[in-house]
Amino acid sequence: MTDDSFDPLYAAAHPAPLDSVTLYSAPLIIPVTGPVIMDGAIAVAGSRVVHVGTRRWVLDTLKQDLAPQGRIEEHHWHGVITPGLINAHTHLQYTNMAEVGKGSYSSFRDWELGFNPVYENLCQEGDWKQSAEQGARMMVEAGVTAAADIVTDPEAAGALASQGMHGVAYWEVMDWHNDDWRKVGVRELVRHLGRMRQEDLPSIGISPHAPYTLETAPFVDLPDIARQLDMRLHIHLAETPMEAGDRETTLSTYSAASWRDQDWTSYQQLREAGQGASAIQFLDQLGSLGPDVHIAHGVWADTEDRRILRQRGVGVALCPRSNRITVTGRDAPIREYLEEGNLLAVGTDSLSSSPSLDVLDDVAMLYDLAREQGYMKDDLTHRLIRMMTLGGAQELGMHVGAGRIGQINAGAMADLAFFDVPVYVATPRGIEDTLEELVRNGAGTNRATVISGRVVYNNGAW
Repeated sequence: MTDDSFDPLYAAAHPAPLDSVTLYSAPLIIPVTGPVIMDGAIAVAGSRVVHVGTRRWVLDTLKQDLAPQGRIEEHHWHGVITPGLINAHTHLQYTNMAEVGKGSYSSFRDWELGFNPVYENLCQEGDWKQSAEQGARMMVEAGVTAAADIVTDPEAAGALASQGMHGVAYWEVMDWHNDDWRKVGVRELVRHLGRMRQEDLPSIGISPHAPYTLETAPFVDLPDIARQLDMRLHIHLAETPMEAGDRETTLSTYSAASWRDQDWTSYQQLREAGQGASAIQFLDQLGSLGPDVHIAHGVWADTEDRRILRQRGVGVALCPRSNRITVTGRDAPIREYLEEGNLLAVGTDSLSSSPSLDVLDDVAMLYDLAREQGYMKDDLTHRLIRMMTLGGAQELGMHVGAGRIGQINAGAMADLAFFDVPVYVATPRGIEDTLEELVRNGAGTNRATVISGRVVYNNGAW
């Protein structure tokens, strides 16, 4: 190529000259899509990462990219920099229902009975917007830059947008019988989605609530509707004991033979007929699963259920603290999920069933549960870091392309979190100890958050 020629493809691949670059440096950076970097730096221009690597290499490379009068503004952080964290399951509008989450319950039904009157009273006050935006701010201050937020009332739909966050606002569909769904439900869904599209939301999805609140027709229709509208789906699934299957090891190819050809009104009808199918197997037969779906909880997923989720490309958002408060009856099979290779992410659920919206609180509990369940491999901290970043991005369908999040690499969105944990990088063991410190004790230590290159929270980090 001659000096006076112009190649637009080359220009797009080398976006120079740069007038202004912000450099974030730290003794340890975790890109997730590459090895950890000691004495590293991240160069940000506009909303995107330009370079990431050792500080010396990034500064040398920027000399070639800067305009003659270009400037670099550096912010040095003494702790760890990660991609912005991703909360893969929450209900931000329930932030003002923390009194429910602080209660003690004897069963999942008992928790529901505690939830319902508080929810109904707050519906009369109509203050879901403020509650949801308060929850979004709590997440930002904890280093979360994207979320899967389930919306039940329209006033809460703009919570992510209020903080400039990424993610998906999922409109929740629940409490529909088949006849009412066909007569009224679809029209009502379209009305709500149309209203959400008029707002400046990062992305919109649909959340069929659960097999115990919806009959069969919505679970058949909603995946088709979502896919026609290029939307993702998010389902509460395998959360309660009633959704568990009776056959631990039988492939559903064979176990479904006795029930798959019958037109069931609902999953509850199938169970009352004495069939042993799990809720996951039932929805799989309805065609409700796929790589554009992720589920919350997955507590009662047996061997066959986990195989189905892997084969369909369905990720699981684990919410261990919420499962204890709502009394789901057991902890999720974390060791099996890890050993079998399921796609995993982390969710806090809402303050109506969890003490905080800090993803790292759940990550710390997942670490302990995995060890208690017998997962002894030395990659656990790395797996958990992936779950709270790239894993969440993948479950939201935001792990590739121009808008990719959950990772630090050239061209990715500049979403960053700055954790105040002790760093020791002189030895390989020291690096591993630093990562374990982040995973086990990182909750509450975020001191700054950057979303799309913009500093949205800075608690004395620089």
